Amino acid sequence: MRYLVLGAVLLVSTAGVARADGGLTDAVANAFLVRTVDPGLHDIAHARVAELASARELSHDGMRPGTAEVLAMNAGVANPVANAVGQWIDSSFHRGILSDGSYGRIGCAELAANGAHWFACVLAAGPLPAQGSRLSLPDTRMPPPALWAIGARWRAVPD
Repeated sequence: MRYLVLGAVLLVSTAGVARADGGLTDAVANAFLVRTVDPGLHDIAHARVAELASARELSHDGMRPGTAEVLAMNAGVANPVANAVGQWIDSSFHRGILSDGSYGRIGCAELAANGAHWFACVLAAGPLPAQGSRLSLPDTRMPPPALWAIGARWRAVPD
């Protein structure tokens, strides 16, 4: 019983609160393209938002090989997901990645930490599912995608 209580205390005392990812994935699909939700990319997206929140900055330096990613951060907005997607729509570079039909697989994550909402969608090559459908199953037969080499940093939250 002591270990159960200790585990609950550790869970509650973590620095960030993970959010359900379906809302972000759906918002990206509605604004851009429906993609296959890939569990591996989903795990990477969760790791990326934790890294970003911990560093308190947006940086593509930790991007995983064989992936493309779009990142966002906001604070104090009524709808953080809509704001993040709006940031990507307003950026020609991010809009280009999310509009690229060669990236048929996606994993997205949101983390509320350090007084901000942190977002990452990680994409990889693969065929797009039928655009009228909302059910997309992973296709593990695809070869690895080309690499995106981005090394920019943006300071997101003051120290």
